[in-house]
Amino acid sequence: MSLTQSSQSLLKVLHLAGSRVSNFYYDLSMIYAKEVVQPPGVSSYYAIVNPDGFWQLGMSLDSRSEKISLQEMMARLPQIDLVVPHMFCFPGMTSFRAFFEDILGLPMVGSPCYCTALATNKAHTKSVVSAAGVRVAKGQEVRRGDRITLETPLIVKPNSEDNSLGLTLVSREDRISEALEVGFEHDEVLLVEEYIPGRELRVGVIEHKGELWVAPTIEYLVTEKNPVRMVQDKLERRSDGTPYRQSKNSPVKLVCPADVTPELFEKVADAAKKAHIALGCRDYSLYDFRVHAQTHEPYLLEAGLFWSFGKISVISRMLEADAQNIEEVILDLWHTAAQRNPVARGSSIVRHTRRTVFPDRNSTI
Repeated sequence: MSLTQSSQSLLKVLHLAGSRVSNFYYDLSMIYAKEVVQPPGVSSYYAIVNPDGFWQLGMSLDSRSEKISLQEMMARLPQIDLVVPHMFCFPGMTSFRAFFEDILGLPMVGSPCYCTALATNKAHTKSVVSAAGVRVAKGQEVRRGDRITLETPLIVKPNSEDNSLGLTLVSREDRISEALEVGFEHDEVLLVEEYIPGRELRVGVIEHKGELWVAPTIEYLVTEKNPVRMVQDKLERRSDGTPYRQSKNSPVKLVCPADVTPELFEKVADAAKKAHIALGCRDYSLYDFRVHAQTHEPYLLEAGLFWSFGKISVISRMLEADAQNIEEVILDLWHTAAQRNPVARGSSIVRHTRRTVFPDRNSTI
């Protein structure tokens, strides 16, 4: 899977980061953009959008320009082969991707905007993957004034938020109203779903040469005291609520690779591939599963169509657990994406759900 600088011309990559929505999402984006791997043979450039709407450009995050308008940012952009997104807010996952890929015509690595728009809607995601044969928890979209039809215990969470913002595990009916109010602080639509007791796994899918490879899974070791991951288990935040790094002291520890049986791995891998195809994903995708404590069946909870290509990124950790050379995998994926025609995106991607062999590896899945 190796691509060397001698065999490929210098790849000019634009790293797109920041947020127009809030300081929270701006800081979250910068946490990951700072950690991006810089493979040999790549020339990096950065375009950062600030919450005030102004942009900054530079060869690195430490040498950014003064704040400039969108029009001036576009005029100053150098020649670019590929856009690598590091934005996690809703517009960053949707509108900004569409602008750079569809309007400016720049190839972008990762799923197209119509796919990420679908995946940011948790209820719609569940409907689509369920129709494709993937098991999901019973759920209900809720707006203010709606009656909850599910019995406790249940999960209440904003339908289009991430990082467990506004999420509550409700064990008693008299706590439902309080959980709804917490959720409505973050979104006008909530997803209420049955709570699946058991293990929590994260599963990654990577496309290569028209085939799908499922990486070693990650397990978050939830406990009776900490049965779900909350925002503090994912991010450490300042007094104003903005994040400054991944959580280092969470009681819910991460293990990679997870200790799963071949049967369970086959189940989650098959479900992840089906979800990847059903949602129209491209290049890579990521999914959260709960494995029921009694039935041992996996339930897909959410899709996360992001990889910031840093060593702290979840998919990078999965590759590392499989002894893959992260720089080579990233460079190969970037070169493939850069050769894609944005106008005809996705038309040449061949997807398979059969077992595949990851390049340069002997094991099959």
